[in-house]
Amino acid sequence: MMEVNAIRQVATPWAGARGLAKGLMLTELHQDVWNGQLVLSMGMPTDIDSPPQIIYQLEFDHLFGYQVLEGADVLDFMDDDETDIDSQIQLITPSRFLTWFHQQSQGTHLDEDIQHYRIASWDYCVDVLTAQAPKVRRKAGVI
Repeated sequence: MMEVNAIRQVATPWAGARGLAKGLMLTELHQDVWNGQLVLSMGMPTDIDSPPQIIYQLEFDHLFGYQVLEGADVLDFMDDDETDIDSQIQLITPSRFLTWFHQQSQGTHLDEDIQHYRIASWDYCVDVLTAQAPKVRRKAGVI
């Protein structure tokens, strides 16, 4: 049951994801702490005994924070109307995660244009707070 004063989040497909393959899974997550970068690799399973083939990578710069939820926790975290969205990369507004971040940082970053991106796949959900849109890098020789 939702609290009366809770923030109602809305997930909007991110325009930069238009044309990307759907149904991909998160294969790798790498955070470069020194440079403030987060790289998510998304792939397509080929068979049960092989790691998924990486199709593209999302590079987030000017990173403020991220959280990763696995498996069954993903559906519990999302609102009911967000689970039907067909895009794997979404912008979340307003964002409970961003509100929490501003509370924890005591408003230090309120003057920055921080966006909340959600990357949802069947196995993981990654929420990212960043001041720049991600770069999409397609892997050479792949779909």
